[in-house]
Amino acid sequence: MLAIKGGKPVRTKPWPAWPVYDERETKALEETLKSRFWGGGVGESGPKEKEFEEKFSMFHGCSHGVCVSSGTEALHLALLSIGIGAGDEVIVPALTFWATGSAVLMAGGNPVIVDVDKESYCMSFEEVEKSITSRTKAIISVYNYGNSPDMDKLFEIAEKHGLALIEDCARAHGFMWRNKPAGSIGDIGCFSFQQGKFMTAGEGGIIITNNRLYAERCRALRTCGRIRGDDVYSVGVEYWWNWWNFRMTQFQAAILLVQLERLEEQTKTRQANSEYLSMRLSEIEGITTLKIDERLTRHQPWPYLFKYDSKCFENIPVERFVEALKAEGIPCSTIDHPPLSMTLTARGSRSRIIRKPKYPVAESAIREAVTLPQSIFLGTKEDMDDVVEAIVKIKTHLGEL
Repeated sequence: MLAIKGGKPVRTKPWPAWPVYDERETKALEETLKSRFWGGGVGESGPKEKEFEEKFSMFHGCSHGVCVSSGTEALHLALLSIGIGAGDEVIVPALTFWATGSAVLMAGGNPVIVDVDKESYCMSFEEVEKSITSRTKAIISVYNYGNSPDMDKLFEIAEKHGLALIEDCARAHGFMWRNKPAGSIGDIGCFSFQQGKFMTAGEGGIIITNNRLYAERCRALRTCGRIRGDDVYSVGVEYWWNWWNFRMTQFQAAILLVQLERLEEQTKTRQANSEYLSMRLSEIEGITTLKIDERLTRHQPWPYLFKYDSKCFENIPVERFVEALKAEGIPCSTIDHPPLSMTLTARGSRSRIIRKPKYPVAESAIREAVTLPQSIFLGTKEDMDDVVEAIVKIKTHLGEL
């Protein structure tokens, strides 16, 4: 009997807890507390902040790092640093958290929403190329569901048309494309450290780049327009009217330094478990996993996504399937955010949002996508087997639904 009907669940033991911490975070926080340097650095980055900027950007193949208060602000300031303003068009994918599009609006630009690829659920480079106009200034590529758009094609398109390429890496810590770190392929990489991300300090973000001008602009913008002593472009309050306080605290940076120490090992564990789960799920008719491009040489799922074909499950809708899977002890959900075209439309600024008539791939995700949180992939292969067993159980007892 299915658990949703009163039967025994497949899974009753707890899943790996998130966030992960130990005495190292405790020690780092205590050191910061005793240092009496708690806030974000003003004229210069604070000690923990500076150390994290250097180590994180180096780990991801960049020479400059700028800590900020969130991943959303990382995107916002990155757009301002490349000069996005009123009327400028920035191409974004339909399937992404709404911050990708709202950051464009915050910078004064117009988001141009394009559909995603049906195999990767990431930005379709064909749709990008068809959407370029004389007003297009940038592309924001998004790593999503442990996957990547075709970064070779997007880089080529950006070069061909003289566009900036910003990488939204909020879900791509430690990723590599052709063994090149995510965030270092385009002009600027933007990461988030929100509670659920692969690395977290509760909140926070970072901008990484190999372009010193962009880095100096972002530093000035995030800290009330101040120019650092070693800046060479003088791009602070003298030339910019947009400046705010979007600094990160030293407590956040201290935690993130320890989180970074774990990233490589955790990435390997998540990738191995997600690849094993994909192999097992391929055995079930009606369940299809996303195709991971072979050029994405290192990756991990945030969240993990598989496609559910209701026709192979007696037309049980995806929402009911998810209810049954949860009852079996498997943490899961339908797609974690609606298509961006629907989200931004509902939230205003309609006149500035450039939409297509339809987004067939993104819209189909609402009916077919099932997601699993990244934290469960820090478990074991036996944990992955529980996911498979629960799905098989549901399929065997569809009559109960």
